[in-house]
Amino acid sequence: MPKEVFLVDLWRRYADNAVEIRVKKNGNVVKLKARTKASLVTIKLPEDVATKLIEEYRSKGKRIIEF
Repeated sequence: MPKEVFLVDLWRRYADNAVEIRVKKNGNVVKLKARTKASLVTIKLPEDVATKLIEEYRSKGKRIIEF
């Protein structure tokens, strides 16, 4: 069962340990999903904030999958 968090700093903790990060765009809202070995953690963000996070984790070498 996925967990939804509402703080970017908390989501980053999971994303740092994630196997992959999935991105689902729906209008002006972007849902970021951090897939760890144990769970799936999601957060909903505005498009501009999500874009910065995606680029940050792409530069760190994380696997990013966009839907």
